[in-house]
Amino acid sequence: MGLDKYIEMLKTKGLKVTQHRLEIMKYLDNNRTHPTLDQVYLYMKEKFPSISKMTVYNVIDSLISSRIINSMRFVNSTELHVDFDNKTHFHFVCGKCGEIYDLDSDLDLQELLKKEGHEAEDYNVNIYGTCGKCAKK
Repeated sequence: MGLDKYIEMLKTKGLKVTQHRLEIMKYLDNNRTHPTLDQVYLYMKEKFPSISKMTVYNVIDSLISSRIINSMRFVNSTELHVDFDNKTHFHFVCGKCGEIYDLDSDLDLQELLKKEGHEAEDYNVNIYGTCGKCAKK
């Protein structure tokens, strides 16, 4: 995804286009590994040595608030993870290697919730187990 797409996403959400926002969006788009805030900060520190942790956290907060990216916490973790993929999907968390995988699903949770009369603003589905790589070991 080129910078033009990121610029358009920011403008559509009414956010100022900044070098920091663009770089974080590019990093998250190219690294679909659900990094923590500290991992994003370490990446940005390499690119912009004088950047503060608070600046990175504020940029990420603005991207989450505008729904450009998603955030989530996983069981047994106090760290906030961020995800560039903001369409509905599930996460598989491997208890052995710690990898987090995106899982696409045809299951329409919104439809299921509507049947029960519920209105969900947001939801996360996380599945915990052993990934295929670790299961083969």
